[in-house]
Amino acid sequence: MPQMQLPERVLCLVTALDPGDDPARLLSSISAAVRGGVNMIQVQAPDLERTDFFNLAAEVVEIIGEDALVVINDRVDVALAVDAGGVQLGEHGPAVKAARRVGGDDWLIGRSVHSLGGAKKAEIDLADYLLLGTLYETASHLDQSGVAIDLLNEVVASVQLPIIGIGSINPERAGAVVSAGARGVAVIDAILGSDDPERAAANLRIAIEKVGSDHVPPISDGNQRMTS
Repeated sequence: MPQMQLPERVLCLVTALDPGDDPARLLSSISAAVRGGVNMIQVQAPDLERTDFFNLAAEVVEIIGEDALVVINDRVDVALAVDAGGVQLGEHGPAVKAARRVGGDDWLIGRSVHSLGGAKKAEIDLADYLLLGTLYETASHLDQSGVAIDLLNEVVASVQLPIIGIGSINPERAGAVVSAGARGVAVIDAILGSDDPERAAANLRIAIEKVGSDHVPPISDGNQRMTS
Protein backbone atom coordinates (compact mmCIF):
# COMPACT_ATOMS: atom_id res chain seq x y z
CA MET A 1 0.00 0.00 0.00
CA PRO A 2 1.37 3.47 -0.86
CA GLN A 3 1.99 5.98 1.90
CA MET A 4 -0.97 8.01 3.06
CA GLN A 5 -1.02 11.47 1.51
CA LEU A 6 -1.55 14.73 3.34
CA PRO A 7 -4.41 16.62 1.67
CA GLU A 8 -3.44 19.54 -0.56
CA ARG A 9 -5.34 21.98 1.66
CA VAL A 10 -5.71 20.57 5.15
CA LEU A 11 -8.66 21.27 7.41
CA CYS A 12 -7.96 19.14 10.46
CA LEU A 13 -10.37 18.60 13.34
CA VAL A 14 -8.71 17.73 16.64
CA THR A 15 -11.09 15.83 18.88
CA ALA A 16 -11.89 16.77 22.46
CA LEU A 17 -13.54 14.28 24.79
CA ASP A 18 -13.39 14.29 28.58
CA PRO A 19 -14.30 11.37 30.86
CA GLY A 20 -18.06 11.34 31.23
CA ASP A 21 -18.72 13.08 27.91
CA ASP A 22 -21.01 11.40 25.41
CA PRO A 23 -18.88 9.83 22.64
CA ALA A 24 -21.94 9.58 20.38
CA ARG A 25 -22.29 13.37 20.35
CA LEU A 26 -18.64 13.79 19.42
CA LEU A 27 -18.91 11.21 16.66
CA SER A 28 -21.98 12.98 15.29
CA SER A 29 -20.06 16.28 15.26
CA ILE A 30 -17.11 14.65 13.50
CA SER A 31 -19.36 13.22 10.78
CA ALA A 32 -21.00 16.63 10.29
CA ALA A 33 -17.61 18.34 10.13
CA VAL A 34 -16.41 15.96 7.43
CA ARG A 35 -19.54 16.72 5.41
CA GLY A 36 -18.64 20.39 5.79
CA GLY A 37 -15.11 20.01 4.47
CA VAL A 38 -12.86 18.57 7.17
CA ASN A 39 -10.43 16.17 5.50
CA MET A 40 -8.24 15.18 8.44
CA ILE A 41 -9.10 14.04 11.98
CA GLN A 42 -6.62 13.95 14.84
CA VAL A 43 -8.01 11.72 17.59
CA GLN A 44 -6.96 13.27 20.87
CA ALA A 45 -8.40 12.63 24.33
CA PRO A 46 -5.52 12.63 26.84
CA ASP A 47 -7.73 12.24 29.91
CA LEU A 48 -9.52 9.11 28.73
CA GLU A 49 -8.51 5.74 30.10
CA ARG A 50 -6.69 3.41 27.73
CA THR A 51 -9.70 1.27 26.77
CA ASP A 52 -11.99 4.26 26.29
CA PHE A 53 -9.44 5.97 24.06
CA PHE A 54 -8.99 2.83 21.99
CA ASN A 55 -12.76 2.53 21.56
CA LEU A 56 -13.05 6.17 20.54
CA ALA A 57 -10.25 5.84 17.97
CA ALA A 58 -11.76 2.66 16.53
CA GLU A 59 -15.18 4.29 16.19
CA VAL A 60 -13.73 7.37 14.48
CA VAL A 61 -11.87 5.23 11.94
CA GLU A 62 -15.01 3.17 11.33
CA ILE A 63 -17.41 6.08 10.76
CA ILE A 64 -14.97 8.15 8.70
CA GLY A 65 -13.81 5.36 6.43
CA GLU A 66 -12.00 6.91 3.46
CA ASP A 67 -13.73 10.28 3.71
CA ALA A 68 -10.86 11.83 5.70
CA LEU A 69 -7.37 11.01 6.90
CA VAL A 70 -7.38 9.84 10.55
CA VAL A 71 -4.29 10.11 12.74
CA ILE A 72 -3.95 9.21 16.40
CA ASN A 73 -2.38 11.52 18.94
CA ASP A 74 0.82 10.00 20.42
CA ARG A 75 -0.58 6.48 20.88
CA VAL A 76 1.39 4.50 18.33
CA ASP A 77 -0.07 1.22 19.58
CA VAL A 78 -3.63 2.44 19.15
CA ALA A 79 -2.92 3.80 15.67
CA LEU A 80 -1.62 0.40 14.63
CA ALA A 81 -4.52 -1.48 16.22
CA VAL A 82 -7.28 0.61 14.60
CA ASP A 83 -5.53 0.85 11.22
CA ALA A 84 -5.27 4.64 11.31
CA GLY A 85 -3.48 6.63 8.63
CA GLY A 86 -0.71 7.64 11.00
CA VAL A 87 0.16 9.37 14.25
CA GLN A 88 0.52 12.90 15.55
CA LEU A 89 3.46 12.97 17.96
CA GLY A 90 3.89 15.59 20.64
CA GLU A 91 7.08 17.66 20.60
CA HIS A 92 8.41 15.53 23.46
CA GLY A 93 6.44 12.41 22.54
CA PRO A 94 7.58 9.16 20.94
CA ALA A 95 10.45 9.32 18.48
CA VAL A 96 9.58 9.53 14.79
CA LYS A 97 11.93 6.65 14.00
CA ALA A 98 10.26 4.44 16.62
CA ALA A 99 6.82 5.21 15.21
CA ARG A 100 8.10 4.49 11.69
CA ARG A 101 9.32 1.08 12.78
CA VAL A 102 5.82 0.27 14.00
CA GLY A 103 3.75 1.78 11.20
CA GLY A 104 6.17 1.40 8.32
CA ASP A 105 6.40 3.70 5.33
CA ASP A 106 2.62 3.68 4.86
CA TRP A 107 2.01 5.93 7.86
CA LEU A 108 1.98 9.70 7.91
CA ILE A 109 3.87 10.85 10.99
CA GLY A 110 3.40 14.39 12.20
CA ARG A 111 5.28 16.23 14.93
CA SER A 112 3.78 19.00 17.05
CA VAL A 113 6.26 21.85 17.40
CA HIS A 114 6.29 25.23 19.11
CA SER A 115 9.57 26.72 17.94
CA LEU A 116 11.85 27.01 14.94
CA GLY A 117 14.33 24.69 16.64
CA GLY A 118 11.64 22.08 17.18
CA ALA A 119 10.62 22.34 13.53
CA LYS A 120 14.18 21.88 12.30
CA LYS A 121 14.68 18.86 14.55
CA ALA A 122 11.44 17.27 13.30
CA GLU A 123 12.65 17.68 9.73
CA ILE A 124 15.97 16.04 10.58
CA ASP A 125 14.06 13.20 12.27
CA LEU A 126 12.13 12.69 9.00
CA ALA A 127 8.66 13.63 10.18
CA ASP A 128 6.18 13.94 7.32
CA TYR A 129 4.56 17.19 8.45
CA LEU A 130 4.44 19.70 11.30
CA LEU A 131 1.58 20.84 13.52
CA LEU A 132 2.74 24.32 14.47
CA GLY A 133 1.37 26.44 17.30
CA THR A 134 0.16 27.99 19.34
CA LEU A 135 -0.35 30.67 16.66
CA TYR A 136 -3.04 32.55 18.58
CA GLU A 137 -3.70 32.35 22.31
CA THR A 138 -6.13 29.61 23.30
CA ALA A 139 -8.02 28.65 26.42
CA SER A 140 -6.53 25.15 26.23
CA HIS A 141 -2.93 26.44 26.12
CA LEU A 142 -2.86 29.47 28.41
CA ASP A 143 0.77 28.70 29.21
CA GLN A 144 1.70 29.34 25.58
CA SER A 145 1.20 32.89 24.37
CA GLY A 146 -0.06 33.28 20.82
CA VAL A 147 2.63 34.36 18.38
CA ALA A 148 0.34 35.15 15.42
CA ILE A 149 2.12 34.59 12.10
CA ASP A 150 5.68 35.51 13.11
CA LEU A 151 6.75 31.97 14.02
CA LEU A 152 4.99 30.55 10.98
CA ASN A 153 6.90 32.90 8.70
CA GLU A 154 10.20 31.75 10.23
CA VAL A 155 9.40 28.07 9.91
CA VAL A 156 8.11 28.38 6.34
CA ALA A 157 11.37 30.08 5.37
CA SER A 158 13.56 27.46 7.06
CA VAL A 159 11.85 24.06 6.79
CA GLN A 160 10.59 22.15 3.76
CA LEU A 161 7.94 20.08 5.56
CA PRO A 162 4.23 20.79 5.13
CA ILE A 163 2.92 22.87 8.03
CA ILE A 164 -0.51 22.82 9.67
CA GLY A 165 -1.19 25.84 11.89
CA ILE A 166 -3.12 25.51 15.14
CA GLY A 167 -4.22 27.83 17.92
CA SER A 168 -7.56 29.64 18.16
CA ILE A 169 -8.14 29.56 14.41
CA ASN A 170 -11.28 31.14 12.97
CA PRO A 171 -12.11 31.62 9.27
CA GLU A 172 -10.31 34.98 9.02
CA ARG A 173 -7.21 33.63 10.75
CA ALA A 174 -7.37 30.42 8.70
CA GLY A 175 -6.99 32.47 5.54
CA ALA A 176 -4.05 34.36 7.04
CA VAL A 177 -2.30 31.15 8.11
CA VAL A 178 -2.62 29.54 4.69
CA SER A 179 -1.59 32.80 3.02
CA ALA A 180 1.60 32.75 5.08
CA GLY A 181 2.55 29.38 3.60
CA ALA A 182 0.87 26.73 5.75
CA ARG A 183 -0.66 23.66 4.12
CA GLY A 184 -3.76 24.16 6.24
CA VAL A 185 -5.13 24.59 9.75
CA ALA A 186 -6.23 22.48 12.69
CA VAL A 187 -9.06 23.44 15.02
CA ILE A 188 -10.97 22.20 18.03
CA ASP A 189 -13.52 24.68 19.39
CA ALA A 190 -14.07 26.44 16.07
CA ILE A 191 -16.00 23.34 15.03
CA LEU A 192 -16.79 21.33 18.16
CA GLY A 193 -17.90 24.47 20.02
CA SER A 194 -20.36 25.35 17.28
CA ASP A 195 -24.07 24.53 17.28
CA ASP A 196 -23.66 23.64 13.60
CA PRO A 197 -20.35 21.76 13.09
CA GLU A 198 -21.05 21.22 9.40
CA ARG A 199 -21.51 24.91 8.67
CA ALA A 200 -18.54 25.84 10.88
CA ALA A 201 -16.35 23.44 8.90
CA ALA A 202 -17.70 24.77 5.62
CA ASN A 203 -16.85 28.34 6.59
CA LEU A 204 -13.29 27.33 7.41
CA ARG A 205 -13.02 25.34 4.18
CA ILE A 206 -14.17 28.37 2.16
CA ALA A 207 -11.59 30.56 3.91
CA ILE A 208 -8.62 28.34 3.15
CA GLU A 209 -9.70 27.55 -0.42
CA LYS A 210 -10.05 31.25 -1.24
CA VAL A 211 -6.32 31.80 -0.75
CA GLY A 212 -4.51 31.77 -4.09
CA SER A 213 -1.10 30.16 -4.44
CA ASP A 214 0.36 33.52 -5.45
CA HIS A 215 -1.14 35.39 -2.49
CA VAL A 216 1.31 37.57 -0.56
CA PRO A 217 1.30 36.43 3.09
CA PRO A 218 0.02 38.68 5.86
CA ILE A 219 2.28 39.00 8.88
CA SER A 220 2.64 39.49 12.60
CA ASP A 221 -0.73 40.59 13.95
CA GLY A 222 -2.80 38.25 11.78
CA ASN A 223 -4.53 41.15 9.98
CA GLN A 224 -4.22 41.02 6.22
CA ARG A 225 -2.41 43.84 4.45
CA MET A 226 -1.53 44.34 0.84
CA THR A 227 2.06 44.59 -0.31
CA SER A 228 3.37 45.81 -3.61
